[in-house]
Amino acid sequence: MHSDYALLINKLDAFIRRFYKDQLIRGVLYSVGLLVAFFLLVSLGEAAGRFGSGARTVLFWTYLVATAVVLGRFIVLPLVKLFRLGPVISHTAAAHIIGTHFTEVKDKLLNTLQLRDQAEQDPTRRELIEASIAQRSRELKPVPFGNAIDLRRNTRYLRFALPPLAVLVVLLFAAPSLITGPAERLLAHGEEFAPEAPFQFLILNDTLQVPEDQDFELLVELEGKAVPQQAEVIIDGQRIPLVKQDAVRFTHRFRNVQEPITFHLEAEGFSSKELTLVTMPDPLVLDLAMKLEYPAYLSLPNEVRGNTGDAQVPAGTRITWTANTRSADLLELAFDDTTYLLKPQGDDRFTASRRLLQSRTYSMVPTNGDRKAASPLQYRIEVVPDLYPTIVVEQKADSTAPKRLYFRGDLGDDHGFKRLLFSYRFTEGGDSTAEELRSQTIELGIDPKNTRQEFFHFWDVNTLTIGPGDKLEYWFEVWDNDGVNGSKSARSSTQVFEAPSLQELAEKQDQQGAEIKKDLQQGIKEAQELQRELDKLRREMMDKKELNWQDQQKLQSVLDRQKQLQQRIENTTQKLEQQRTEQQQFRQMDERLLEKQKQVQDLFENVLNEEMKDLYKQVQEMLEKLDKEKLQEQMKDMKMDQEDIEKELDRALEQFKQMEVEQKAEDITKQLEKLAEDQKKLSEETKTGDTPKEELQQKQEELNKAFEDVRKELDELEKKNEELETPMELPKTEQQEQDIQQEQQKSSEELQKNQKQKAGDSQKKAGEQMEQMAFQMKSAMQQSEQEQAEEDMDALRQLLENIVHLSIDQEATMVDVQRTNTRDPHIVDLGRTQKKLRDDARVIEDSLFALSKRVPQLQSIVNREMNAVNANMDEAMERINNSRANEREKPMATDKQQRAMTSLNNLALLLDEALQQMQQQQQSSGKPGSGSCSKPGGSGAGKGNKASMAKMKAQQQALQKQLEEMKKGMEKGGKQQGPKPGDKNPGGIGPGMSQQLAQMAAQQAAIRKEMQRMAQELNKDGSGSGNGLNKLAEEMEKTEKDIVNKRIDQETIRRQQDIMVRMLEAEKAERERELDQKRQSTEGRDTPHTDPARFFDYQRTKQRESEMLRTVPPGLKPYYKDRVNEYFDTFDRP
Repeated sequence: MHSDYALLINKLDAFIRRFYKDQLIRGVLYSVGLLVAFFLLVSLGEAAGRFGSGARTVLFWTYLVATAVVLGRFIVLPLVKLFRLGPVISHTAAAHIIGTHFTEVKDKLLNTLQLRDQAEQDPTRRELIEASIAQRSRELKPVPFGNAIDLRRNTRYLRFALPPLAVLVVLLFAAPSLITGPAERLLAHGEEFAPEAPFQFLILNDTLQVPEDQDFELLVELEGKAVPQQAEVIIDGQRIPLVKQDAVRFTHRFRNVQEPITFHLEAEGFSSKELTLVTMPDPLVLDLAMKLEYPAYLSLPNEVRGNTGDAQVPAGTRITWTANTRSADLLELAFDDTTYLLKPQGDDRFTASRRLLQSRTYSMVPTNGDRKAASPLQYRIEVVPDLYPTIVVEQKADSTAPKRLYFRGDLGDDHGFKRLLFSYRFTEGGDSTAEELRSQTIELGIDPKNTRQEFFHFWDVNTLTIGPGDKLEYWFEVWDNDGVNGSKSARSSTQVFEAPSLQELAEKQDQQGAEIKKDLQQGIKEAQELQRELDKLRREMMDKKELNWQDQQKLQSVLDRQKQLQQRIENTTQKLEQQRTEQQQFRQMDERLLEKQKQVQDLFENVLNEEMKDLYKQVQEMLEKLDKEKLQEQMKDMKMDQEDIEKELDRALEQFKQMEVEQKAEDITKQLEKLAEDQKKLSEETKTGDTPKEELQQKQEELNKAFEDVRKELDELEKKNEELETPMELPKTEQQEQDIQQEQQKSSEELQKNQKQKAGDSQKKAGEQMEQMAFQMKSAMQQSEQEQAEEDMDALRQLLENIVHLSIDQEATMVDVQRTNTRDPHIVDLGRTQKKLRDDARVIEDSLFALSKRVPQLQSIVNREMNAVNANMDEAMERINNSRANEREKPMATDKQQRAMTSLNNLALLLDEALQQMQQQQQSSGKPGSGSCSKPGGSGAGKGNKASMAKMKAQQQALQKQLEEMKKGMEKGGKQQGPKPGDKNPGGIGPGMSQQLAQMAAQQAAIRKEMQRMAQELNKDGSGSGNGLNKLAEEMEKTEKDIVNKRIDQETIRRQQDIMVRMLEAEKAERERELDQKRQSTEGRDTPHTDPARFFDYQRTKQRESEMLRTVPPGLKPYYKDRVNEYFDTFDRP
């Protein structure tokens, strides 16, 4: 029974669920119909009224409330009941509904339920009631309670849902804008919506996004039936017209967009919806600073440069970049050779550092994630390398001393200097210079920080021993202070100082000598013509009472010619001084030749004395005053001066010729010595066999040619000697020349045959013969000079005695004239006596003039005094002859005699002084062992021309070989003929061999005398170091006696060998002494030099003056010339 009732209850519960399901379906239909209808109502109302935002908000919320109510009432509530989440209808209500629907049930179901309640209330009747309930339940069991609710009935409610839906669908397809537009506006009820336009705003940009701080180009197109002509963009209430591109396209540029921008478009009163231009992160470098740390050697302060990435820096500069960025989480520092990835070091700040040695291009690219800067800037660091220094040197040589060199240089560098060096080295020769001085480098002082500076340097090549033919190279080298790559250097052009060879010096001397002789001869000719002109003018003026303009012009012409002669003499003197200086610059001169050159130079300089020059000025003044008497007197004095000039020029010419012969002889001697040395060296080189045959042949040919040139020089010497009024005794060297030439030719032929040993022997023999020839020439010249000096002293003594006698006779005659009355016939005899004295004076004059040409010690005043004697005697003689007619002539005659006697006495004093000088020179150079000639007691070498031990050894060795050959020849001759009792020619010695023995004896005597001189010099200090040389000289004297006595035996040969050994030892000792002397002579020497800067200033001033003087017309009057010179002088005043 219980189960039947439960089944009944379950069927009631099913009915209740169906009941609520029916309500849910009906509620859905109601809701759809109501909501769609209300939506249509609101949408169409909005479409028709286009309400404002307020009205649309009300409508929106009203619709939402209505929707909520409808959904709650018709859908939510049935659902809640359906799932019994709330109170539902009771079983009683359900039974009532069922009973109402089913007629057969009516109240049965309700009564069953009521019985159940009664059974619960009345337990006594429980069973009866339950039986009744079971019965009724069984009766009701077949009844389908669910049929009481027909769900299909709900289809009738579709009339409420379908019409609104149909209307909505129709409108969506037919006029969607009536639904969608209002719906959008209702949804966006808070926004303002413009009225629907007859056109549309179309945004052509893909996105409304722009990177920060960049421009954005908005592209708009209007689409519709009626497109307006203008459109605007509204930003924060500001209206900005769009830029029209064509009929339907418009643009607008948003400048430097830094944050999102909200805007809308408007045209003809219609607006677009609100649009937003969104900004995106754009990584960017905001500012850049560079810290420049320069290399330390530049001494530049570190520098910070902002807002720039370009720079020009010295090489080696360290650069530190500091970049402030925006929106960057990484910074790429990209160089052309590498890339650095930098991470921020706080607040978008990046730093990097690099030391640059080369120019680089780089860029900074900030990035943010995958986004990089669109257009990173390119920068350039120009690295300026430390350039090489520059040096330009200007060189000037002293015009009077070519070995004194002045340098002015300009130095340039971009940063400064480290040091400046001056270097030189011998490239040829230099044998006479100490080893440590043949190549040197001198550091010069400069300002290391001054990048442009001038320097001066003075170099006196005289500090080096420069021989003929030596060659030096010299240059300047400057180093910069590059502290990055190391100091760099720059060199000036290499200059060459080349000393002329002996042959070149001789050729130049010959050329200059020819010019000087030509000038002297022309001067003598001019002086003679001037004498004739003066005589002629003086005779013409004696016949005139007054001088006219023509006489004045003639005398002026003579004065002008005299000035030209004076200028010629001065120029010749300068040429001689230049020649003397140049010759002394490049070779050691014999002291006697130096002295003679100086005497000849003094002679040239004294041709015109100051008295003559004053006389010419007085004549010029008298000429302007036209004073006849004084002019005649001065013209007479001028004539005497012209005679003096002629004599002095003639004397200078002759002494210059003598000096030329002596100089040329010495040059030839030195050339022979040099050739002998070169020939011996070539001999050694040939014997070693290391040098190719062709090279040896070439060198031998050069020596052959050089000796041929020497032979030509000897011929020229002979010619010059013959031109002398008293030729010197020159040695006869023809045979020796031929022998040497034959040996040289023989060596060339043997070299051609590749017989080097024989060729070397011939070369050595030729060299020894050259040494012997040089020694013979030197000895012969010295002997000739000594003999000439003795003859000159004898002539000077005799001349001095004659002058003294003439002075005494002149004094006696003067006394007689004073005592004799003019009426006395004896006065005529006194005139004859005076004439005889004049004739004697003429003889003395000729002798004195001839002697003065040979003796340079005689001063120029000697001939002037002699001319004064002649002039006074001539006038005295004339006055004596006229005294009988005019007594006043007698005192004047005695006055002239007194003047003549005074001049004679002066002349005697001058000659005595010259004689004493010659005697002193003879005593200082003519004593045994130290003379200047080859006679006994002299050796023929002065201080400046000492024969070295090496040369004497070579000469002694050559003599030894000649003795050995002579001994062999004598032995052969003795075997063939045999000695006869009383034969004065032992060994069969012929005349030719006797002459050769005589020459050998003279050579041995000359070597011995030189050895004695050297011993005497070494013993001057009392050390006795020359005693060994004296013993050696004694051995040489024994050999000399053997040669003279024609006794050449084995003992002679042995003695010669012993002499050679001892000379080798002496040569070694001499070299050691020379080294010691060189050390002592150079120790502590500090010669002040001329300031080179002042020298270059002087040169510039001189050049400027020369240019100014070119502008002065040559015909300008003296007064105006003086004024011009004064004006030019103002430029040189401080």
